[in-house]
Amino acid sequence: MNKKKISIVAVSAVVIVSLGLGFNSIFKKANTLETDNNDTVVSDQSIETGDELNTEEAKVDKTETKKENKENKKNEDTTDSSGNSNKNSSKSTKTDGTETKKPNNEEVEKADNSSEKPKPSNNEKPKPGNSSEKPKPSNNEKPKPSNNEKPKPSNNEKPKPGNSSTKPKPENNQTITSPKPKNKTVTIAISCKTAINNGLNKKPGFSHLPSNGIILQNMKVEFNEGDTVFDILVKVTRKKGIHMEYRGSGSNTYIEGINNLYEFDGGSNSGWMYSVNGVYPNYGVGAYKVKSSDVIKFNYTCNLGADLGARVN
Repeated sequence: MNKKKISIVAVSAVVIVSLGLGFNSIFKKANTLETDNNDTVVSDQSIETGDELNTEEAKVDKTETKKENKENKKNEDTTDSSGNSNKNSSKSTKTDGTETKKPNNEEVEKADNSSEKPKPSNNEKPKPGNSSEKPKPSNNEKPKPSNNEKPKPSNNEKPKPGNSSTKPKPENNQTITSPKPKNKTVTIAISCKTAINNGLNKKPGFSHLPSNGIILQNMKVEFNEGDTVFDILVKVTRKKGIHMEYRGSGSNTYIEGINNLYEFDGGSNSGWMYSVNGVYPNYGVGAYKVKSSDVIKFNYTCNLGADLGARVN
């Protein structure tokens, strides 16, 4: 019984030891694979960023990785079979190959050359801005005149009237307006000096008469063709606000009073008389047609015109 127990214990111990070694080798394999993957990631990142690897550091890394792989192989050979060790060694060598890969110089040169601007191919046409040659006009286009040459007028074009030396002729519809003739005027004045000389302004009711006897000084008045002395008197008295009263019409018009001074106020032979150019006509104010530059005067008489030196015509 004791021999059987001892044999069972020994077998169980061998089994336990072999299982422990097997698990240990599995954990080592997982660790080596993780380290190999990390190394490949680091090597890929170094290649992508374009950093240059130092040759001396790469050699040192190779020697260290080889030593570690040899030690791992020795431990694995003691526990595992020769077939598993060969597989692991082949895998490690493959991963080592990925670790020690260096970036190719040709790839670096290509990356540097890729940043350069592409040169235009022979088939591309040069841009007009960069070319020194001037574009030639096509057969359909007419050449433009140079700056020094002045364009000649064609035979079909007519010269503009502004540039020609001939003066433009007036149009047929254009009318030449002649200056308007000056308006015709006459001069008129009103006076009652004879009444003042006789002291009429000192009598009651005649204090409104001017002391110098001048009711209206010489005044020019425009007239129309055919106006009479009466028409001129009406225009003046209305414009100046002077009182005037008459009777009759046409050639029979008679002036009764001016400036509230009537006939017979200065006596039985008193009244108003008119003269044209110094002459007293023997017909009424409504019958005498005025002419340009005539001088008309209305004077009050106290003695049938004798005190005026009237020369009746």
